[in-house]
Amino acid sequence: MLRSLIITLLFSPALYAHQEAEDFLSMSLQELLQVEITGSTLTTESFKTVPSAVTVYTYSEIHRMGLDTLDELMNLVPGFQSSRSSFSSLIYPFSSRGRRIAQPSAEILVLVDGQRLQDPSTSGSAELIPKYPLINIERVEFMRGPGASVYGSNAMMGVINIVSRSDENVLSASLGSFDRKQMYLQSSSNIGKAGIDVFAHFEADNGDNYNVQDTFSTNRINTDDPRKLANLNIKAHWNNNQLHIQHNQFNSENFYEADGLSNDFNERDAMLSSIALQHDFSWQSVNSYARISYSRSELTFSAQLTPAGFFNDGNPPESSPLSNDPLLVSPSFGDFSETRFLVHNNWIINKKSDLQFGLELRHIDTEEVIAENNFDVGELANAINPVTYYGSLQPTTSVLASSHRNIAGLYTQLQHQLFEQTQLTLGFRYDDFSHIDSQISPRLGIVQEINPQHNLKLLYGEAFRAPAENELNLQNNVRVLGNPDLKAETVKSLELIWVAQWRESGFSLGYFENEFEDSIVQTITGNGQLQYTNADQQGTKGLEFEFSHELNAQWLIRASYTKFNELPELSFHETKQLASFIINYHYKKLNTNLIATYSDTREMATAGSDSNRIELEDYWLLFAKMNYNFAPQFQFHIQLKNLLDEDYLTPGANAVLTEGVANRGRELLTGVTWKF
Repeated sequence: MLRSLIITLLFSPALYAHQEAEDFLSMSLQELLQVEITGSTLTTESFKTVPSAVTVYTYSEIHRMGLDTLDELMNLVPGFQSSRSSFSSLIYPFSSRGRRIAQPSAEILVLVDGQRLQDPSTSGSAELIPKYPLINIERVEFMRGPGASVYGSNAMMGVINIVSRSDENVLSASLGSFDRKQMYLQSSSNIGKAGIDVFAHFEADNGDNYNVQDTFSTNRINTDDPRKLANLNIKAHWNNNQLHIQHNQFNSENFYEADGLSNDFNERDAMLSSIALQHDFSWQSVNSYARISYSRSELTFSAQLTPAGFFNDGNPPESSPLSNDPLLVSPSFGDFSETRFLVHNNWIINKKSDLQFGLELRHIDTEEVIAENNFDVGELANAINPVTYYGSLQPTTSVLASSHRNIAGLYTQLQHQLFEQTQLTLGFRYDDFSHIDSQISPRLGIVQEINPQHNLKLLYGEAFRAPAENELNLQNNVRVLGNPDLKAETVKSLELIWVAQWRESGFSLGYFENEFEDSIVQTITGNGQLQYTNADQQGTKGLEFEFSHELNAQWLIRASYTKFNELPELSFHETKQLASFIINYHYKKLNTNLIATYSDTREMATAGSDSNRIELEDYWLLFAKMNYNFAPQFQFHIQLKNLLDEDYLTPGANAVLTEGVANRGRELLTGVTWKF
């Protein structure tokens, strides 16, 4: 049955060869290689001229793929990797060039239409915006390497720049495995110089079923991972003004939560909303815009932290009164907000030179977080015995202190054509964080055209990540404590990239080296708890390769490969080799696409220590999708994820589990799309 389905997906175009229809998914390789790139320099660049290592995917490509979310697409990008952890069923932390410390993936800055997509508390996006939908992406740019000279903190290991879709009227509904339901609406209208774009997306499923090792006993238990996700994106424009509203929220139940399994209790709810107003203006040869924005986040989760009887086994810690109940916690991280103001200018000096400069101001407010718990978590964290037992969940323990922070950034960037075939980029940014320190982030890029087909790029950059509020102010926590004395972590990066393009083919080959200083890591304290500290960390070195080739008007292939020659010791959970392969066939009404991704072996910490490790096997994953236009406005699609039903494991978040984290099996999704 499966073999027949694969053959149908890949080779059924011959069945429709006699039908004539719109070339609805046709896009030549030459067009793909000429896609504009704006996130690296805040000006329009091409693959050959952009002073960065960049991979770009457009809606035309994304729509063909059997992928749904940003974390899945990352595994096709050289240097990037994303995998499920035991932190929560919907959290898929990601990394660039093998360096990631915590779950929020705060070393990579994610932007949507120029707006930071990050949690004010953790400064990352993986925890609050998991599974970002690809269906609203017109273009996404994955930039590897430092971007702090333009964006400041968090653009340390990379930048993901998303441009959302506009001028589309689409309604889609799909059904799939695990009783999955997905619907989205894209609607646009224009009146004169005013217009509005609305994107609304909702999906839910009942989850896959797993038989896994219980985290609180020697038994194996059954669990599942039901989820709900919703996204709203509204863009309005009139004259030189733009309004952008975003809202993202999700709910997940059961499965792992904070490394523990507790069916019917484990749960996570989160949301992030933002609003931005931008005004474009110009004078003489300077084009500018001013933007003010506000974002707010909420996060609540419920987790079981100990087995039943933990406080009544005759050994300390004991509870007062004695109880056999497990330790249950439910903190609510609410009313976290960030206000931003940005003025950006682009001065076209002459035909050979232009200068970008700007000012960014940010203000972060995080409120005190009180956790509900049935035992006093604060007493447990501070080794007070006996621990007070409340009998039910009570809001008694402060786990995150309130904080307020001001951030100011000034930046400038010169782009100058040194010679006829030589382009120079010089950038510099100064950032000041109240109560932390200031940082300077320089940038140098030289792009040399060897001939019309070949370019060489020599890039140097420095970047940083300021400690987040949770890393500074986490308290009364059984596992991890904050550290108010943290300094910003920094990276120095050197890259050499060879880019080649022909009419039917293109490739890039890059080598990179990163050196880190004052890395923010978790170390064990005398009480056996983890605490954030600054420490020396080994650098990263590696090779990144991309290749695209158009066999003819119907066949297009794309491949990538990453090899890490050196990784930090704390990056043992990252794989050292990554590869992907895409083959696409298009003919008139039909398009079929097959994707293969490879992840080499990973290590996972266990038995309560990073020094105790087990190796997880490497794996291949296959994805397939078929799109068919059975009428000018109607399209049918069928997709398969994990097509071969691979039973693969990924590393746990901390050294708690005795086996890797289970992932979903084969998923089928089928539906229709109506363009109106």
